[in-house]
Order: sequence, then C-alpha cells, then structure tokens
Amino acid sequence: MYDMYFQASRQAGNLSLSTKDPQPASSGSGEGGPSSGGVKRTRTNTPWTATEEQRLKSMRDAGSSWSDIAKTFPTRTEGSVKKHWYKDMHYAEFAEDESAALLAAIKEYDANKWKVIGSKVNKPAKACEQYAKEHFSGK
Repeated sequence: MYDMYFQASRQAGNLSLSTKDPQPASSGSGEGGPSSGGVKRTRTNTPWTATEEQRLKSMRDAGSSWSDIAKTFPTRTEGSVKKHWYKDMHYAEFAEDESAALLAAIKEYDANKWKVIGSKVNKPAKACEQYAKEHFSGK
C-alpha cells in the first residue's frame, strides 16, 4: 500500500503530490553531507585492492584524518573506509608469536580456510590472508 506524501521540488520551489513510497535514506551517503563533499555516493560491494589498502595504511600511519583519507577514495564513504580499517586491516600487524601461530594454523588447515584460521589466531580473516600473502609466500 502506497502512502501519500508531499515532496518538495528543489528545482521549481513548489510542492508536488506523489503516491510513491519514499526512498529510505542510506547511512553516510546523503547528498551534500559533511563527509560526502556534496557528491552522493552509492553503496557498492567492491573489494579493496592491495593498492587501496596500502594507500589507506600509509595515510593512517601519517596521521591523516578519516575525512581526508576518504576524499582520496571517491567510490567509498568515510564510514566504509573506517570500517575496512578497523575490521580488516587494523589487526593486520602480527607480533612474532602471532606470526608463528598463524603459520602453524595455515599448515594445520587448508590455506583457503581464512575464517577458521582467523578464529584460531584471534585475528580477522582478511588480516590473516593479507599477512600470509605478504610474509609466507612460498613457505
């Protein structure tokens, strides 16, 4: 069932009657919001590339603000950049004992079972996979 509502027309400056359901607002991608720079960003599920992750890491290490970092990723929101950092990359640094535990878990489980390996060493699966690719290739 459609609810009727008034929709302000920004261009004409008048009100029009519409019988369509209003579109739900998507979080963090509002038009003209403080973190969007006036550009509406749509939700994507585009995987992060190694180049993007390296840029994110170097900017974070340099102390750049989330807002400044997000501006260098035009297809990603500030929220998605933060989420990727804290969920997938922040724990990507391994101490020597954690590195050894990761290598043992990789040998114990199939190398493509990253969720199982991650839970075994208490790190996110993506962080384990990335660390292994960077440090254990050929072992």
